[in-house]
Amino acid sequence: MTAWDEIRDLIDLGDAEKLVDRLIALDTGERKAVAAELRDHIPVLRDHAERKQSLWEDDDWVELPTQPWERWRELMRLAGAGTLGPITAVASWLNRRDLMTSHRYLPGADFGDPDPMIRLVSHRPAAWQANLAVRLATRLRRPRDPGTPLALALLRHTGVEPPQHDPLVAAWVSSGAATHSDPLWPALLPRIFEAEGVGRVLQHERVTHHTGWLRKLAKWGDRQVLLDGCVRRFLRGGTAQDLRFFVRLHEVLAPSDAEAAPYLRDYLSLLPSAPGPVAQLALHHLRRLAVPDSADALADALSGLLFRAEVTLVRAGLTWLDQLVRESPALADDLAPALATAFAHESYDVQGRAAQLALKHRKHLTARGSAPITAALPALPSALAARL
Repeated sequence: MTAWDEIRDLIDLGDAEKLVDRLIALDTGERKAVAAELRDHIPVLRDHAERKQSLWEDDDWVELPTQPWERWRELMRLAGAGTLGPITAVASWLNRRDLMTSHRYLPGADFGDPDPMIRLVSHRPAAWQANLAVRLATRLRRPRDPGTPLALALLRHTGVEPPQHDPLVAAWVSSGAATHSDPLWPALLPRIFEAEGVGRVLQHERVTHHTGWLRKLAKWGDRQVLLDGCVRRFLRGGTAQDLRFFVRLHEVLAPSDAEAAPYLRDYLSLLPSAPGPVAQLALHHLRRLAVPDSADALADALSGLLFRAEVTLVRAGLTWLDQLVRESPALADDLAPALATAFAHESYDVQGRAAQLALKHRKHLTARGSAPITAALPALPSALAARL
């Protein structure tokens, strides 16, 4: 019996452990002989599995234990990893489309237990293993990529620095296996604030129950690192869907005034154009903080906020403007152009509130502050304009 006959029989039996043992024991000539047979054997196994599957399916089909012939893809991946020589060939073999999907399992589902593969490649040189780990990690394309379990397992096993690859971070986050003791935690945790796709993976997490990642980060994360990461993520921009998780994480952290103060200018820059929930968060913390040294920066941020279409946000901005002028009347002239911006809002309610504030604080306005208010009067409904 040839080495290929033995490997083929073990694949037919569906015995991964014995297959790994035999693959490890192959000599150089036997590995080459087996590798030469693998590609042509794929359609044979696929046809066999399809015939078997058709016999099992009927109107009363129920979920049954995995049969040996259903594991052929997993075992063929092992056979290729154990016999192919060049690392590029192994990486390509492990990512073959026809070895990653099956009838019983939906495409994209986690593919198999990575432990047999780890045991198999452990007999290769350490540098080879690390190279393979990086290659498989950079081939991930989506959060639930079927190659995720093996790629993550190899990264943990080898200890190699994970590559800078956004889908890898999203896949790690969605794997459910990340904990504070995960070897990948120190390297990948900071990247959740930078990698595209992470926010969408975690968008359904809820603050009320601190589920999943919200609970993990609140328990194990460094508060300063997490707060800084959230604010940096807000500044990078994105849709409300992309940023929803980070808004909730910021809410869970509930920064004190002292913790939020270093981000005052960042919060100001978010007011004009960040998605509504982010702008609302920024405004909430700004209302608790001291007025910034630069009145120009404050006025520019308020002008951008009061130009927004969202009525709730604009009304909150007007309330903050009222608070600022009451606490520091000298700011009235500086903030008058921002107040005048609200005169042109589509909401009559907003226009009325802005006009009311102009009247309320008129005693604090000099000619410098009155000028932009007067110039904006034509934007108001005639009755409000006449009253002003």
